[in-house]
Amino acid sequence: MTTEAAKFLPVARMLERGRMAKEDSDTAYFFDLLYEAEMVLKLLTVELIAGMSDDRERHRYALEYRLVRADGIGEWAEVLDEATTGPASQHLVLAARDSQRALSATHGPGAMSWQRAAVSAIEQACRCLDNEYQQTSESKVSLRMWARHVVWLRNRTRGHGAPKAATLATVCPALLESLTLIIENAPPFKRNWAYLKRNLSGKYRVSSFGGRRQPFEYLTQQSEHKLPDGVYIDLGDLRPVRLLFSDPDLTDFYLPNGNWRKGRCEVLSYLTDDSRTEDGAAWTLPIGAQPRSETAATPALDVVGEVFTNMPPRRDAYVPRPELERELRFTLLDSRNPVITLQGRGGVGKTSLALEVVHNIAREPEFFAIIWFSARDIDLLPQGPKVVKADVLTTEDVASDFAQLLRAGEKVRQGEAQQYLTDCLAGTAEHGPFLFVFDNFETMREQAALYNYVNNAVRLPNKVLITTRTRDFKSDYPIAVEGMTKPEFHQLVVETTAKLSVQQLVDESYEEQLYDDSGAHPYITKVLLGEVAREGRRVSLKHVVATREALLDALFDRSFAALPTSAQRVFLTLCSWRSLVPRVGLEAVLMRPGNDRIDVDSAIEALENASLVERTIDTDSGAAFVSVPLAAALFGRKKLVTSPLKLAIDADLELVRSFGVTTVTDVAQGLGPRVERMVRWASERAGSGKDVTDQLAVIEYIATEFPPAWLRLATLQQELTDLSGAVRSVNRYLETVPDDAEAWRLLTVLHRRRDDGLAELHARLQLAELTETSFEDLSTTAARLTGMLSRRKIDLNTDERRLTAGRLRALMEARVDEADATDLSRLAWLCMHLQDAAAASRWAARGLEMDARNEHCLKILERTKGAG
Repeated sequence: MTTEAAKFLPVARMLERGRMAKEDSDTAYFFDLLYEAEMVLKLLTVELIAGMSDDRERHRYALEYRLVRADGIGEWAEVLDEATTGPASQHLVLAARDSQRALSATHGPGAMSWQRAAVSAIEQACRCLDNEYQQTSESKVSLRMWARHVVWLRNRTRGHGAPKAATLATVCPALLESLTLIIENAPPFKRNWAYLKRNLSGKYRVSSFGGRRQPFEYLTQQSEHKLPDGVYIDLGDLRPVRLLFSDPDLTDFYLPNGNWRKGRCEVLSYLTDDSRTEDGAAWTLPIGAQPRSETAATPALDVVGEVFTNMPPRRDAYVPRPELERELRFTLLDSRNPVITLQGRGGVGKTSLALEVVHNIAREPEFFAIIWFSARDIDLLPQGPKVVKADVLTTEDVASDFAQLLRAGEKVRQGEAQQYLTDCLAGTAEHGPFLFVFDNFETMREQAALYNYVNNAVRLPNKVLITTRTRDFKSDYPIAVEGMTKPEFHQLVVETTAKLSVQQLVDESYEEQLYDDSGAHPYITKVLLGEVAREGRRVSLKHVVATREALLDALFDRSFAALPTSAQRVFLTLCSWRSLVPRVGLEAVLMRPGNDRIDVDSAIEALENASLVERTIDTDSGAAFVSVPLAAALFGRKKLVTSPLKLAIDADLELVRSFGVTTVTDVAQGLGPRVERMVRWASERAGSGKDVTDQLAVIEYIATEFPPAWLRLATLQQELTDLSGAVRSVNRYLETVPDDAEAWRLLTVLHRRRDDGLAELHARLQLAELTETSFEDLSTTAARLTGMLSRRKIDLNTDERRLTAGRLRALMEARVDEADATDLSRLAWLCMHLQDAAAASRWAARGLEMDARNEHCLKILERTKGAG
């Protein structure tokens, strides 16, 4: 076997299974070879389909739809035929064309090709079972015929026959020869294959099982890519192989085996004979069941107002959004911003807003034509989301449709069409200026390439307007479309309830509930009110979601699937705790020891770009809190049930909940109460004998951004008798807030408890030098210094003693008017340590003037007299 084929793990394992079966019996060996032939046929097919680009006719989808339902190998051979020579084959990427040629090329009698030899060998195998089986020795053949021979062989033996072992023994050599020729020569088995698993860091675990690993290596080093987990093949770029299933450990390989039931298909391992079911949600819609969207472009240009256009009509029951309309209109008509984006969640009203403003602009002679391109593939109808057919998916579609509109009746080749579009964007064509509108841009294929093309080509006064759910592209002027304002929402409710005749069920309090539940989202609100009309009573969003699962998928699934794994984890964590969560607290929980390292800031940014989270800022402290709208949270909770991240998220949630429930009004209080609550919770856990390692790590992380948390952590560490940790925490706080006298006092207490005299003295001196420190602190420090020196608790050389006592003496003398007799005695002792007996005597005498019986001052005078 060639080196390439030996590296293709599924085949290598299948060959090993065959070798073991050969030692068992001829019958077992034959059936293992037959299983291998079926597997090879399916692999040839899924590889070819993986090489197909999506198109608006959905050819690739149609073939996959058939295969997940195919209950026999014959259907696979037919799909392979169609993928090789049918209309779908026109959409093969360039790198997959060699697979197509290997299958479709014909080879005449006497040809020395491996394809001819493979077909001849399997025909010989078939004739061992039926000596009248067809012969093609005098005809041209292609490898596609090999698939039909496999089908006959399978049906003749496993399906409808019971050949004897002796007969099967004669079949095996020819069948093995045929398989070996294909495995060693067919392009799929020489390609680079891998299973990709995205880690929380955003980087990938690459499990290579065919060819070289090198084309996938960049994914192990870069975190910005968004490929869903699964099998991929290198065809110039990395393309998903949707119908081949495995896992990061490559424990087994599964291919569809029919038995479609309730949206799930059976998949079979030819290596182990194991079978399981896979989610078939991606292939539930019947082929050809998609009507055109409600906002699809019209097929020809018409005159609307003062312009030529193909844009659809205004949306019925549109509720005006004055501020957004003014901003969009002004930007579309200014002389600066060539590319404008409307960005927001699905169903928030981007398309309706665009149509309203663009129709109004059409009344004025600002543009020669307004051209509408719709990539919408889901219509959000009041009765629920419905899949529709996108008008355009690719740059080629856009150019082709544009040429057909502007040059109707002409035959325009693809290259010419794209050049014509470029000229019109750039303003060098005969007609103009143009306003180009791209609706639902996030569903376009190769969005980055199309955006870069349009952004680079367009020149003022031509304009481009893009509606999109993501913020992946930085336009000249982005406009965020969010939930409605209160007045807009009220008008929506009034008009919708009147239309549905349910005004009596919607009072002010229920309208407020709708506003909160929906996040002022217009589509969700319409669905809720539709459910009110259907049931004749008030309903909650949770109730509607329970009966309309597709609603949340339509709004959020595409955005969620495009997120990096780290952002998915953050999202699912937030969804499970319906409260505002401090951003730094969330980061602390997710970054604690034992968790995989992730970039939480980047994850939150990705969620904001996808409109899946909201950020609230406390204006006084600058603290950020994040939360998930209710509808998105319900979607996330549903996803969490089957998510492999669930166990890790459950552990995170215990810590997140310790911050307590935070409402919008609580944000003004900042992080302090949230940290306080976590500290109390950790203290209670510790008191119950539970481990609080994670809690300590979370508080410490928060403290790096919110310094007061260091002091709360120090208090907790004192309770845990971790004095060294408490000292470390207070020191970290003072590094940020060095003028906090209370913190210095706490530090002196901690050092004293640890019997660290020198550190205590340093802390006391720092406290003494603060401008706001009390004279009592100065006096106490002086007493403590004198006592430690007298008892030799600290070891200072002469210079150190002179500098320390001198600093403290100067501070006390500067505020001596605040001193009482005892304070003056302490000042006198400092002078004694500085060998200044005269000053010591003077301050002691002044103390006695204030308190004639003060024993400390009397003792100083006795000492100085003795010295004199």
